[in-house]
Amino acid sequence: MKHKKVLIVLLLVIGAVYANSLVSGFVWDDNTLIIQKQAFFSNPENAVRILTSPDAPLGVKTPYYRPLNTLTYMVDHFIFGLHPFWYHLENVLLHAVVVMLFYLLLLELFEDEWLAFFSALLFAVYPVNAESVNWISARNVILCSVFSVASLLFLARGKKAISFLAYFLALLSKEPAVVLPFFLLSLGLTSSGNRFKARKNVLIGFFAVTSLYFVLRHLVLGTFTGNSGLDLSLSNLKLISSVYFENFKLFVFPFKLNSRYTEAQMYFSPIKAVSAIACVLFLLYFALKKESPEPVRFGAQWILWGLLPISGIIKIPSGPVAERYQYTVLFGAVLMIGYALSRLRTKKVFAGTVIAAALTLALGARTFERNFVWKDDISFFSGMIRANPANGEAYCDLGTVYGEMGEADKAIREFQSALALGYPQAWVNIGIAHTHEGRLDDAVQDFKKALVLNPKNTEAMAHLGVAYEQEGNLEQAEREYKETLALDPGLAMTQVNLGVVYAKEGRFEDAERQLKGALTLDPGLDLARMDLGIVYGKEGRFQDAIGEFQAALELNPGNSQARELLSKMELRM
Repeated sequence: MKHKKVLIVLLLVIGAVYANSLVSGFVWDDNTLIIQKQAFFSNPENAVRILTSPDAPLGVKTPYYRPLNTLTYMVDHFIFGLHPFWYHLENVLLHAVVVMLFYLLLLELFEDEWLAFFSALLFAVYPVNAESVNWISARNVILCSVFSVASLLFLARGKKAISFLAYFLALLSKEPAVVLPFFLLSLGLTSSGNRFKARKNVLIGFFAVTSLYFVLRHLVLGTFTGNSGLDLSLSNLKLISSVYFENFKLFVFPFKLNSRYTEAQMYFSPIKAVSAIACVLFLLYFALKKESPEPVRFGAQWILWGLLPISGIIKIPSGPVAERYQYTVLFGAVLMIGYALSRLRTKKVFAGTVIAAALTLALGARTFERNFVWKDDISFFSGMIRANPANGEAYCDLGTVYGEMGEADKAIREFQSALALGYPQAWVNIGIAHTHEGRLDDAVQDFKKALVLNPKNTEAMAHLGVAYEQEGNLEQAEREYKETLALDPGLAMTQVNLGVVYAKEGRFEDAERQLKGALTLDPGLDLARMDLGIVYGKEGRFQDAIGEFQAALELNPGNSQARELLSKMELRM
């Protein structure tokens, strides 16, 4: 096969499988990571801030440091605004780049055209990749894979400096790239071929880049790993066995898919544990056996190292299992399958070709079908519920979407479905819906019910404060905001709300201090700037007030209230 023709075939297959993803909108966390950041992305100076901030919604602290991914959103916003078509097209094209680099890497390493083609083809259409390609907020996974595979390709071609740079960019895209030097070390120790023997200076270079990344990460986030670090407790070891089991199940049976795998699904059972251990031992056998074909050894070791960051040994805020976690790990699985297909084709051309084609069609059809779930939030959360009718959180999310659409009855119905499943957070959602309807007494009771079930529910406490404030009960509102911040001082909007209460009480110095504290947490919070301007105006500091209103409009040109207040203040001057 000619390489250019193969690359064109792979591109056409990807285009066919993911064509329907281009009509989808922004879904799920796209709202907080992209849409709500449009004012932030409009200011080019914030590019520097992206390099020194966690990858998160504005005002939220997370253990994620992925500046390269966030920078792509800023560039997209500058070029395309908020037209989701272009964001989705970029994800599909990046996926195509990953597939092509993967093909070229395998061709370089193993010099087997059919092995490289079958493996890349399967990766292109594998259903668990649908989440990473369809969900714009999961672009970090694809970027990480682009640079990880590119790093290996450049290394195989003897271009060490570019390989190190690509590896560093992979780390700045997503954390799991950190296993790459360990993979090279283990592969070099166990392989017989010279091309897999990473030289000492190469390994030193990769580990030096890793050290640089961790220093940078610690300077920005104040942590080297996740918030809780390593967790080797018995309860977490049980969870880890279930996580491994679910990941292996998705590799082998990638058809029953869901975008949220709850901890309830991660229940421990001896069968799960034994199955997970058996799969790990199976991979270890082929990873370490001297007689293992190099593609099989490569694939087995890639899976074993790739699963470590997503195993739950280091806890992360996201769910214990997600299909997007498997995007990079899948390289090893499809390589092992691709090797088997290429060997079969060597012995029986027709049988090998037909089986590869049938497998590609089946997987591609499932991926094409899966893309429709990502059309919008309604179809997305409805799909979650169909996949797992016991997922109370999905009912709450669907209800929230209906609430934002102004369909209060549908929203309450979904929240009540969540309550029927024993999901107490639904009381918070019902309370928010009642607050929007002006039923403040009902809202207060809803939030109190949530707090009875979980006295440290900061979301319930913060919204209870909002309900009290809207009722005019400033003393109670102040108490709730303070208790919320005592549990989580990093909630910038609660700091703003407390500052507003102080201003309503005439405590302008306290209000100013509180609002400035919120801006320290989140300098891009236009509401804090606007409220600080209001405080300055009440104190007679009109020039300072004008400055804050202007700053609020720079952060968010769509803030009509700040624009109106600025006009009034300028007339007063």
